[in-house]
Amino acid sequence: MQARAGEEVAASKRHLAVDERGVGLRATWHLARGLVNLSLWRGDRCIETFHLTPVQAGQLVGFLVSGLADSVAEPQQAQLAVVPDSDEGAATSRLASGATNAVDQSRRQLADVLDRAAARLRR
Repeated sequence: MQARAGEEVAASKRHLAVDERGVGLRATWHLARGLVNLSLWRGDRCIETFHLTPVQAGQLVGFLVSGLADSVAEPQQAQLAVVPDSDEGAATSRLASGATNAVDQSRRQLADVLDRAAARLRR
């Protein structure tokens, strides 16, 4: 999957997702042209493209984020308990061990991606 002739795009300005059928969806920022290009690929052949303005891309991202948020189960309410002074060191060690659940980690990663996308849109 290559850029158009005479056009060079940094790899960091691209994202490629390939589904179980081997069909690829590539998103490429073309900031100088004021658009993001979505393209569908079969093997090394582009079969369709679609251009989005940065505003439209932001709306699409909002739609995707909303769907992702709806698909993640709400965390259960924490069961809080008083830790006796004698167990305080052990409890602190468990907290410091960095044990986090998958939902929290996914949310942090998604938040980081959205923060970077928002920063790029503001430029």
